[in-house]
Amino acid sequence: MTSVNGIFKWFYDIGNWLAKVMYLHFLWIIFTLIGLVVFGIAPATTALFSVIHKWFEEDFDIPIFKNFYSVYKTQFIRSNGIGIIMIALGLFLYFDIRVSKQLIQSFYLHIILLVISFLYFITVLYIFPVFARYELKFFFYFKQSFLVALARPIESIAMIISLFLLYYLFSFLPILLIFMGSSIIAYPLAWFAYRACLQIEEKK
Repeated sequence: MTSVNGIFKWFYDIGNWLAKVMYLHFLWIIFTLIGLVVFGIAPATTALFSVIHKWFEEDFDIPIFKNFYSVYKTQFIRSNGIGIIMIALGLFLYFDIRVSKQLIQSFYLHIILLVISFLYFITVLYIFPVFARYELKFFFYFKQSFLVALARPIESIAMIISLFLLYYLFSFLPILLIFMGSSIIAYPLAWFAYRACLQIEEKK
């Protein structure tokens, strides 16, 4: 009887997790649209990571909408600032690589730009989890994300691997992208970032 109850509890926990992940994804879509996409995606993503972080840090049964909306509203301007800066840096690096490849054609410069682009990429992976976890001055979020990414290479590599695995998962089951895409992508990134931050904090 105990084993049967355990099985039912396992199915309940899985169903509960899936329902909340789907709900969080649809909140992300709705609030991204509320911000007319351009001004909604960064604060919605900030709120998404904040809720997931609280699942790890506090309780899985926290009120999702209340926490999501609170972060979306209070961090709207700062998260848009972070989003604009990261997009601008990404575009700058992209065009630099294109110019280097097509016009300058310097092997060493191209390698340097690729290394910088990789460092930029892993910083992007940490920026929203770090923003969700810490209260810092605005530009310190970029520094902290960069330092965490370098200090915890195992978690950084795990993040990249998880993105590759999710890419293949979505290729086989694209319906997952529709119903829970943002949450499924954010969940492992938030988890590895959470573990990385904990490891760094424990060593201080």
